[in-house]
Amino acid sequence: MKQIAIVIVLCVGAWYFFIGGRKLDEPMVRDYYQQGARAAAANDADKLCKQLSRKAVMELSTTAMGRTEKESLNRDEACAAIRKTMEMLRRIDDHVGAVLTIEYDYHIDTIEIASDRRSAVVKGTSVMKIGDAALQLKTNFNQRLESELGQMRLVHAEDSMVVRLGGRGAMSQSDFFRK
Repeated sequence: MKQIAIVIVLCVGAWYFFIGGRKLDEPMVRDYYQQGARAAAANDADKLCKQLSRKAVMELSTTAMGRTEKESLNRDEACAAIRKTMEMLRRIDDHVGAVLTIEYDYHIDTIEIASDRRSAVVKGTSVMKIGDAALQLKTNFNQRLESELGQMRLVHAEDSMVVRLGGRGAMSQSDFFRK
């Protein structure tokens, strides 16, 4: 009897590993981005890194002051960049405190779930503002997510970021979400 119970547990575990734990739906995708927004607002680099798959590839294009730089990062490189950014934001907050607020917001334009429900392609935009208009990072993202044992992970990203410094040229939040 004990052997039958062990076989049943192994079968259920195998089913979950190979089939059940890898299915995703739209609420799971939206929750993934909500968790990321909370981690970004809390300057939690570890949580942001946990959202990346071990096989993640991030293709980034950053435009600042009329100059565009492109780079491709694997998971370890992306985590190092996230940690560096979070540390920079922490230092800014320590130096200026309540004088400059750091705001983060995102908008999902489309979610396309694969027919096998193992991956999703998500397109959208995000904005991080430091101060009302002192510094603004606007990113258009095209990302592929997969469910790994019931957890959403980013597998591939094609992100295009525009960095704007304050003054009249910075966009307002209403300009960003205008269609």
